[in-house]
Amino acid sequence: MPEVLKVPDGNKLIAVMPARGVQTYQCTNSAWTFVQPDAILTNRGRPEVLHSKGPVWTSVLDGSSVTGAAVANSPVPNAIPELLLRSTGNRGPGKLSTVTFIQRLKTKGGLAPTGSCTEGVTASVPYTADYAFYNPA
Repeated sequence: MPEVLKVPDGNKLIAVMPARGVQTYQCTNSAWTFVQPDAILTNRGRPEVLHSKGPVWTSVLDGSSVTGAAVANSPVPNAIPELLLRSTGNRGPGKLSTVTFIQRLKTKGGLAPTGSCTEGVTASVPYTADYAFYNPA
């Protein structure tokens, strides 16, 4: 793992979940602009967390959620970058109510379309990643 994506001391890993979804882009001023992610994170093959605009992760089991903001990224060839995100807000109680950091790892796909575009058109590009969640130690 790149050094820049390491979670600070004082936090412990609570879950790693594979995600499958899309990164949605819209043509704005003749360029593809990121709009939002939409993904389902699974645990042992069962849907457990929804990932959406914010970015927000919401547990489908208990309704808890965490909102994050990227603090570091690491490029990945032919894919969206890996990220380290810090929690900017939690809602609970539940699994995600005390999450402090999120890592987006092992990304595949999700890059914005290339070439010209028509104003207002959207494109949803498939991607996969692993998301790791941390709580205070």
